[in-house]
Amino acid sequence: MSEGWFQRLFGPRTVSPADALRKGSWNAPGGPGAEIVPWMDVPTLMAIGSLELRVRRLVEGLSRGIHRSVRRGYSTEFTEYRPYTPGDDLRHMDWRRLARTDRPFVRQYEEESEWGCLVVMDLSASMGFGSLSHSKADYGRTLAGTLGTFLHGQGDPVGLLRFADELGDIVPVRRLARQLSRWWPLLAAPPAGDGTGLGKAMEGALRLLKRPGLVAVVSDLLTPPGSWAEPLRLLRAARHEVVVFEVLDPQELEFRYEGDTRFEHMESPLRLDLDAAQVRESYLQRLGAHREACAALCESEGVPLLSARTDLPLEPLLRSAFSEIARLRPHAGGGRKGGN
Repeated sequence: MSEGWFQRLFGPRTVSPADALRKGSWNAPGGPGAEIVPWMDVPTLMAIGSLELRVRRLVEGLSRGIHRSVRRGYSTEFTEYRPYTPGDDLRHMDWRRLARTDRPFVRQYEEESEWGCLVVMDLSASMGFGSLSHSKADYGRTLAGTLGTFLHGQGDPVGLLRFADELGDIVPVRRLARQLSRWWPLLAAPPAGDGTGLGKAMEGALRLLKRPGLVAVVSDLLTPPGSWAEPLRLLRAARHEVVVFEVLDPQELEFRYEGDTRFEHMESPLRLDLDAAQVRESYLQRLGAHREACAALCESEGVPLLSARTDLPLEPLLRSAFSEIARLRPHAGGGRKGGN
């Protein structure tokens, strides 16, 4: 096929930053070989007041180092060929047939499948805790917004489900150009509620997703794992992939309080005046047992559980997340890459 013929059919051969990113030839907006900016530390990132701008900054940084798209769509069974029409996905072009006949044809499938992502964001009252300049909710919002923005930019349908003790607002899974504009006010809502209704949120996700997709849960998981074990099993039985981000503050993980301290329950009126040194060991043991139970549940269902500690940079966490998503995404013929 000649270059002139290609240009007559498809127009001038140009490479967008997104295409170059997929092909591994683009390092930064400055072009191939441009310097990759180091990870932004958490206080600097969180000092950006606008959630949308904070997310854009993260996505920009991620795009500078990721060389391959995490989007690998798939289709159902091949049925026939049809002539190419402008706008058809070039992944389905039969290039060998084009070379033989000098006429473009694309492979047609019985049903085109989409792998949508629903981000399930915990904004219960416990997410309002923070021993740093930002809360768990601030960190989780940024994580959730970046997940949605990056996947939407790769061409995946995305949606948002917000919850506290009950289900909150929902943005259905769509691939609309302005889909994300509805996210920002919902994610910015203050943490509230009298508990963490993670099980109800998973049940809601099951009702919302009409075909197998991805459910990304962003939560501190401070609720008994038994309350969300069955909904998680139902999601997996419906062939949905699930990734869980456990968002915790370093103070929750290390309990560095000293002396007499008043502890206030964030989802009830309970207040306790305790000697921190006397309860530290017991607290850490109980927290450890709870986290182990959550990890065991996720492992039993083949669900990646990623620790999101709020004093650590988000970029390494997000790179690990996108690596997991690429592994979980169905490929031609169905099923995870490598099988499970």
